[in-house]
Amino acid sequence: MSMNSLPPELFANIVSLVVAKQKQLTKYATLSRAWQRAIEERTFSHLSVFSDELDEFESFVLESPYTHRRTAVRRVEFSINLPDYDDNACGRFERQADRHVNDTAFTKAMAGLFTALATINSGNGSRSIDLHLLHFYSSMDINRRDEEKLRADKLARATGNRHDLFDLRYRDSYLQLLDLESLPLLHNVTSLTVHGDTARKLAPAVAGGLMSRLPNVAAIDCSFWDGERRRPDQRRQLRSELAKQLISLAAPKSLQKLTLNLNNREPGNSNFVDADVRGSLYTSHADDLSTELRLFLQAAPCLTEFNLTGPISISADLFRSLEDAESGNKQRWQKLEECIIELSAVRPDGGWYTEIDHERDPETSGDEDEEEEEDEDMDSSSDIVQDDARSEGSSSGYDSSDSFFAMDQLPPDSYGYGEEKRDARFNGDEPSTSSFRTRPTQELEVLFLAAACAVPLMPRLKYMNVGHKIRPSERTGGQFQELGFEYLAKGVEYPGDGADAMQFSRLYWSVCRGWRMSQELESQWRLLLGDDAIVEYNEW
Repeated sequence: MSMNSLPPELFANIVSLVVAKQKQLTKYATLSRAWQRAIEERTFSHLSVFSDELDEFESFVLESPYTHRRTAVRRVEFSINLPDYDDNACGRFERQADRHVNDTAFTKAMAGLFTALATINSGNGSRSIDLHLLHFYSSMDINRRDEEKLRADKLARATGNRHDLFDLRYRDSYLQLLDLESLPLLHNVTSLTVHGDTARKLAPAVAGGLMSRLPNVAAIDCSFWDGERRRPDQRRQLRSELAKQLISLAAPKSLQKLTLNLNNREPGNSNFVDADVRGSLYTSHADDLSTELRLFLQAAPCLTEFNLTGPISISADLFRSLEDAESGNKQRWQKLEECIIELSAVRPDGGWYTEIDHERDPETSGDEDEEEEEDEDMDSSSDIVQDDARSEGSSSGYDSSDSFFAMDQLPPDSYGYGEEKRDARFNGDEPSTSSFRTRPTQELEVLFLAAACAVPLMPRLKYMNVGHKIRPSERTGGQFQELGFEYLAKGVEYPGDGADAMQFSRLYWSVCRGWRMSQELESQWRLLLGDDAIVEYNEW
């Protein structure tokens, strides 16, 4: 009896056993046509493709006479090779011309991928596709150079024989999609994952652009960088461009789950004053991004879960607008079941969501003044040194036009390695302060109240978690601590809760010692939870 004459169920069991035992499966595809189909339906289900391999992808998969290869495709991981640059370019920052070349290559590669995937007709038996955008780099980038060359280049730079910025060359660059219309609509992509927070960063608006070309996408998981402090105009523009993309999108009819990681780590200096990056779309000083995220998510009729993390810098506008609160207009989140927000310590208006607790740390009140005086002295001396350096024609360090609150997007051609501490000060990382902010500010309580007011507009809500991680310090016992709340609807399981507790709605707070809800916030939650609800405080 040949393999081809075996009953399909038995043959499938044999293939499963081989797959479970063997790592190299391709050799079995040569046994017979039946084995080829069975093996390739597995090996072609998960494909990793580089931008310079699209021709091979089309030839071996999309244009192959074996239709099972196309129908087998379930997951595509895509990475993009950007244009090379020479040794001389390693010693200078990317300019606008460099960025345009990379943006053009990025857009062309994405258009090529979308055009290729569009040939897989979802109506001829092919399955839905998970699309993952993983890596974006040039061969001369520090993490892509040959190991021996990288070692030699670092040695030459250390001895003064080479000018090389390594990853600093493209630190301030963000890849952009230039022509969305060049990307055909993909009806068969139902899941999108974007790793845009790597050494080569993507502009957050790329997520909105891709969503506009994926009408049936049900799950989105994207990570981007939102931690630029040296050039706040650039950060403000990047956030507002994402907000504008969300405005232009049609209602996401199929979207069920959104995870957005917009990384905004708090500065190491607790006295640092961040920039206002709310944007100018609204005259009421609402945050562009928070507002458009709310409108976008509320317009998604099938949305059951969203997770905003990073931590992410958002405002109370995520849950309600000032106009809606005053007018009584209440837009509902019809099917939302789970909402998780990991807040950045820094608000979009540049302020902090936490403050130093002088009652618990009275000794810090004097330290702040001393640090501010020290900062002023350091700024003054640094400016003098910088002026002297400019007068001598040196481009070491950042010029005044490149300092904090700068308008100029272009740094000097050579980075002053002796001025790295000054650069860290512009970024809020120096001087690092040990007595840190641990107590909620009024603005954080306003956000907590906005979240509580949004709960009645979420008729199917089962779980809400809104909070911020406090960094380790003496005040926190040397550990990360949570500052925020968890809400659980009746019947929702929770670690440590028995059957009796699950009969009630629950509100669990994790807060600094002595903090309690304001009267307005407590009244709102009591109205939602009822008299029998469980409210507990975990103090640290």
